[in-house]
Amino acid sequence: MKIADVTTPFAGACRVTPLAVALAAWLGAPAVEAQDAPPSPPAVARSYVEAPPSAPAVPAAPTDLLEALRGGPGGLTADRVAARALETAPGLERARAAAEAAHAAAAGAALHFIPRIDTSARYTRLSAITPPQLSFGASISAEQIAQARAAIAAVSDPAARALFTGQLDAQIAQSQGGFSFPVILDQYALHLGVAVPVSDLFLTILPAWRASRRFADAAEAQLASQQQSVALQAREAFYGYARARAGHAVAQLAVAQVEAHRRDVEALVATGTVPAVELQRLEAQLAAARVGLARALGGVAVAAVALRTLMHEPSGDAPGIGEDFSADLPPLRETPEQLLAMARDRRPEIRALRSVVEGRESLTTARRMRGMPRLAVAANADYNNPNQRFIPQSQVFNGTWDVSAVVSWSPNDFLAATQDGRAASAELAQARADLAALDDGLRIEVQQAYESYAAARDALAAARLGEAAATEAWRLRQERYRAGSAVTSDLFDADAEVSRARLDLVNAAVDLRVALARLRRATGAELER
Repeated sequence: MKIADVTTPFAGACRVTPLAVALAAWLGAPAVEAQDAPPSPPAVARSYVEAPPSAPAVPAAPTDLLEALRGGPGGLTADRVAARALETAPGLERARAAAEAAHAAAAGAALHFIPRIDTSARYTRLSAITPPQLSFGASISAEQIAQARAAIAAVSDPAARALFTGQLDAQIAQSQGGFSFPVILDQYALHLGVAVPVSDLFLTILPAWRASRRFADAAEAQLASQQQSVALQAREAFYGYARARAGHAVAQLAVAQVEAHRRDVEALVATGTVPAVELQRLEAQLAAARVGLARALGGVAVAAVALRTLMHEPSGDAPGIGEDFSADLPPLRETPEQLLAMARDRRPEIRALRSVVEGRESLTTARRMRGMPRLAVAANADYNNPNQRFIPQSQVFNGTWDVSAVVSWSPNDFLAATQDGRAASAELAQARADLAALDDGLRIEVQQAYESYAAARDALAAARLGEAAATEAWRLRQERYRAGSAVTSDLFDADAEVSRARLDLVNAAVDLRVALARLRRATGAELER
């Protein structure tokens, strides 16, 4: 039988006995075939404390007590309480938010794979300036020109005079000629740049992304772990509530038994068969039984508040029980080693720490690689008016582009990356140590849960035999007392034994289901229905 298949079946019919009627009235069972319907649970509790009614008969079969714990289909079960607690537990909202933040961080790390793209648009207004005048030859003064012309005029050869005059005019024009660059006051620039960190993609970005993915998986596993813890807490609260209500029902029966003894003793005192002191002793025992009943009622109230708090439901009437505690649970077929293997595979805490270890490994690699030389490829495109690369400048748009391959390395980054790598390695060692410690604790937890479940099954079988034996002993002592061969102290002892046996039976039935819930939690099957 697999752990995930161990359930609490609700089959079987409840035997109609006076004990079943009394227990069902308080524990929320459906109406049984009787002449009069039992009063409401609060009324029953008050009536037992103020004016106890006639006592019901002791059950004829040892299973009647557990059968009476079974309520109707509308009552609470451990599964329903756990489901409600998972819907309303405030602590789970924080875990869900942490998981969402981890997934967002992983998505953010994946964005680093996209090449860096930068765009910009700029308008600039420049102040006006007077540009300098540029010339192409040496400057000739007016005096030098006059002297040159006088010398040319002294030449008698007309052809030579014309040649000299032309050369002089050319030199004068060259010395007086020049130009200046235009001043453009309004400038417009459009820029597009793309950068690809080639080496970082493999050395740092990829390991960092893997680490963030593992940390997100760890956050999801932590959420599942908290959900299982909340479900187990809810189940234990439900079983504590059922235990309190069953204990209160047993206290009711104890009061009813003493009431029945008192009537018998009253009749014997009236006939002079027994002394009146026996009746006084019964009155004292009745008072003690009523005190125990009041305490049991208080325990039910506290357990109900705890249960409603976990379910986040408003206060009201005590909720009914809808689970069958009379059904036995079959033994486990798996060995502790098999259960341990299941736990290692399914426990969310183990999955979380494994993901943390993997994430720390990738993060250590990313931090160490930050100190390595980097290779990056960058490309830029500009569309400017005026474009600085075009000379002389003109008030028109011109496009240009460039592509670069850059190799860079910094000794400062190398030293910092070395220390970051050491710190990451230490964190990785811590995570591995935590995983090993958790595995050791898991082995102990699974073994304890296995032994507790096996012991709880044996305890339930023994409690059933003990309840049957105590019930028969009570019946025989009552007959002996009525026949005059027993004293009142014998009845007191029998009452105490049968009440203790009933409580043992109820506690054993509840303990078995608590042990199953803890075993399912230990093996990671709490939420696998």
